Amino acid sequence: MENRLARYQAPRKSKVLASVLKPADASRSVFEVAWDVLSRQAFPLEVTDAAELAERMTRSEAFGAAQAAGWVAGVLTASFAYPPAKDELPDAKLCALDDDVVAALGADSVWHANADGHPLPVFNESGRGFGWSSITRATFDVVVVARGSGLDLVLASFDED
Repeated sequence: MENRLARYQAPRKSKVLASVLKPADASRSVFEVAWDVLSRQAFPLEVTDAAELAERMTRSEAFGAAQAAGWVAGVLTASFAYPPAKDELPDAKLCALDDDVVAALGADSVWHANADGHPLPVFNESGRGFGWSSITRATFDVVVVARGSGLDLVLASFDED
């Protein structure tokens, strides 16, 4: 599945910093794992360490697999600076990948995002805005981390206006 994440982002030349699904490291928090992944990217981060990343990622309430639908697809495809005029779901292959990632992490997985709204407007509650705590130095960014079923997920995307 990790290869499917990488294959999807490569041909799009998207502004995705990271899309990693790997075996969980039980000796470290998911935020420490995410810090390792993000700090290796050639893009300036606003956070300076795993503790600051964890603080920003936990400003919004954690959620479970039942609320995780569309987050993988949203991080990989959404335009945060110039959202579409109408709500559209991503392509069927990406929706299937989204479903597979959520299923692989399992029903008991715990998800964190630096945003308090979903990156795909179709999943947001009516009238709810989209706020976030910056992780990168980009104008807009969305970072999602999850842990479940012995796996860690790190997704990060950015956009400029």
